[in-house]
Amino acid sequence: MLMKSSKILTLAVAFAVLASGVMPIFGIGPVANAAAEDTVVKIGLLNPLTGPIAQYAPPFTTAAEVAIADLNAANSGYDFQLDEQDSGCNGDTAATAASTLVSNGVVGIAGAACSGATLGAMPVARDAGIPMVSYASTSPAVTSAADSDFLFRVVPSDEQQGQAMAAMAMSHGWTNPAIIYMTNDYGAGLADAFEVNFGSNCTKIGYNVETQTDFQTQVDQIAAAGCDSLIMVSYATDGAMILETMAANEVYGAPTAVCSSGCPYPVMGADGIADMSFLGDFTPGAAGAAALVIATKPKAGFDTAEKTAFNDAFVAAGGNTSGIYINEVYDAISIIGKAKVAADAATDGSTVRDNIKALGSGAGYTGASGVHVFDTNGDVVGSGYDICQFNPIIVDGAPSLALACNAEWGLLTGLSYDNPAIKIGLLNPLTGPIAEYSMGFTIAANVAIGFMNTIQPLNFQFALEMADSGCNGDTAAASATTLINAGVVGIAGAACSGATLGAMPVARDAGIPMVSYASTSPALTTADDSDFLYRVVPSDEQQGQALASVVTAAGYTNPAILYMTNDYGAGFADAFEANFGSNCTKIGYNVETQESFSTQIEQIGAAGCDSLVMVTYATDGAKILEEAVTQNLGLPVFGGDGIADAAFANAFTDASAALPGVTATKPGAATATPFGAMFDGLFAQTSALYAYNHSTAIYARETFDAVAAIGLATAFAANTPIATDGPADMLGLLVGGADAPFVGASGIHIFDSNGDVVGSGYDVCTFAADLTLDCHSSWGLISGLNDEGIAKKPVRGCTDSTANNFNADANEEDNSCTFDVEPEPEPEPEPEPEEEDEVPGFGLMSAIAAIGVVLILRRRL
Repeated sequence: MLMKSSKILTLAVAFAVLASGVMPIFGIGPVANAAAEDTVVKIGLLNPLTGPIAQYAPPFTTAAEVAIADLNAANSGYDFQLDEQDSGCNGDTAATAASTLVSNGVVGIAGAACSGATLGAMPVARDAGIPMVSYASTSPAVTSAADSDFLFRVVPSDEQQGQAMAAMAMSHGWTNPAIIYMTNDYGAGLADAFEVNFGSNCTKIGYNVETQTDFQTQVDQIAAAGCDSLIMVSYATDGAMILETMAANEVYGAPTAVCSSGCPYPVMGADGIADMSFLGDFTPGAAGAAALVIATKPKAGFDTAEKTAFNDAFVAAGGNTSGIYINEVYDAISIIGKAKVAADAATDGSTVRDNIKALGSGAGYTGASGVHVFDTNGDVVGSGYDICQFNPIIVDGAPSLALACNAEWGLLTGLSYDNPAIKIGLLNPLTGPIAEYSMGFTIAANVAIGFMNTIQPLNFQFALEMADSGCNGDTAAASATTLINAGVVGIAGAACSGATLGAMPVARDAGIPMVSYASTSPALTTADDSDFLYRVVPSDEQQGQALASVVTAAGYTNPAILYMTNDYGAGFADAFEANFGSNCTKIGYNVETQESFSTQIEQIGAAGCDSLVMVTYATDGAKILEEAVTQNLGLPVFGGDGIADAAFANAFTDASAALPGVTATKPGAATATPFGAMFDGLFAQTSALYAYNHSTAIYARETFDAVAAIGLATAFAANTPIATDGPADMLGLLVGGADAPFVGASGIHIFDSNGDVVGSGYDVCTFAADLTLDCHSSWGLISGLNDEGIAKKPVRGCTDSTANNFNADANEEDNSCTFDVEPEPEPEPEPEPEEEDEVPGFGLMSAIAAIGVVLILRRRL
């Protein structure tokens, strides 16, 4: 036994000697003692491993692990370790998890994500003296929680997110949204914040996210309420159920400029769904219900070295940087770790808490999610909010969705968009003979831009580029070059036909489409435009027919035609002449050089004409009429759309003597569309801001339509699978095509192969004595003339219905009335007068009778 014991001892000593030389190789022994002496620092992570946002938990874990690795790399002598527990996105579950973390000896807790979970865990951590830094809890209730200064967060309160969502809703033009929200701390707080900032709602529906498994009743309520949009404050699982139920029940939005039926219901959610992982909560094949849904989420701060380093490390760890709150998780863990290092040997939580305050004081803590300055409530201002949208895309030939964050909102900066504005040009007659109408065109075009920016503002932001057409071909060509160099995708204009035809070759050669809002010359129909020229007004081939019908109905047979020799004037005059069939004289003039019209009026006066048809603009038209008064021409006057506006009176020195009685045609009011009424209201409101009398505008609706058509064509082109498609490819196809009519403010437009439209006929209007314009009759291409008050040529004759030569058509007395006079009856013999029986007053009665006979005779003669 002794020998055996001695052998065992010898072996033990030998092994000890061997171990003293070998074991350090395996990390055991003196070399390894340094690591063994590192201070172990445990940091807790309350992660929603289960519950309604569990799909976001794995990236949170990865972000926390990156933070732990960075803390260990930067701080020798410390061994930082992550202790992760499930919050369940639930207050009770989080409280239990917090107890576990406290028992495990954590120095601080990062979390929770859900506000209710944070508020549930907070009393446990507070009572244990353990600070918490939430990375995603945004409820306003966190601000006022009784946390004894142990609760911080690196995300701003939903008081701000409510403002961001309200701003985005207003940007879309929504006025009557429904609100559906979770009744927990996060949902109720954000819903209230939105409501306070937006100011109204259509209906407000709350639900318990932990128990609600069916949303049919809520969706029925929304559908029945007549709301124009939905604000959805949800998590991912319940949000997906709401959207799927809406899709299954075909709860569609109202028709828009880009959708005529089956339109997506406008929906905006918040950070609870602002992640591509949200799509994983839909039933397979049903994620399309999220198409065009908007979502807000806190914005990671400006690009900093910290943000770049984290993003690189996160990607290296297999993460995707588009996920929500990953930067914030990293910062929450890092702040706790650095606060512990600053506390050094101190083991009490109060010291760590105070160091967290110190890190977030002064200039603040610069982290991966921004610069954080903690206020007295542990809150931060934040870096604003990203505003994102689930946009339809094509991936490998199949439809899919992508979350595009193209806008942001800041507490000081408000709402802004990241995408560069899409520029639409306007050729406006700022100078020249119709310059007085340019303000109306300007306002109408800007109303169109504002409207277009409400359709899909996160994807398309439009801006107006304006240049002077001068109502002149050369000026318009130069301005078209300027607009193209400015980067416009299309040009609305011009107004004058000559200007449009002057600009067209420039635009055509640059591949830029033009949509004229007022050019009516027949020459546009046959222009060599390579299908780059369109217009939303009909050709004067029609207006020539309309005006010929009006002059004929008025009873005139021998009119003089006085017209501008430009494209508009010559085309209109020729169309009138072709349809009327004859004229007394036809006189043309150059509108750009003609100053006096005395010679032309003298010619007309000497020609024996019975009326004057003038094809003019406002300035020259006023000069013609004033000269006609000066020379006492005395002919009735008819004109076209160049003067058919109440603003025409402004072109006169004295309109009262020259303008009353002038009759003119102008494009008729179209079949009512929702956009017509909408435009009229917006045009009136905007005009008031500029003290502009909107009733004097011409072609305002048409200007709106020209700009909107280009904008819609651009939007459609951006969404086709053909990369080379542009707005010119969409005009006449998806915008104004035979199978896709363009519903505008001025009517429903279908472009033919020449880019022309049929139009809505013409109104027939007459200037009254008070210079107002009374539109009393109409003409249609199919229906012809509807005469409801066209003044007729005077017919001379007797207007007395009792006369032999009474003329029912006469409206001017020629003093030729004749009457059949009945023979006077034989007088009865007068009785012998008896002096004593004479009746007093007989002489007076006879006088009265005689006067009566005279009056009767005078009346008849």
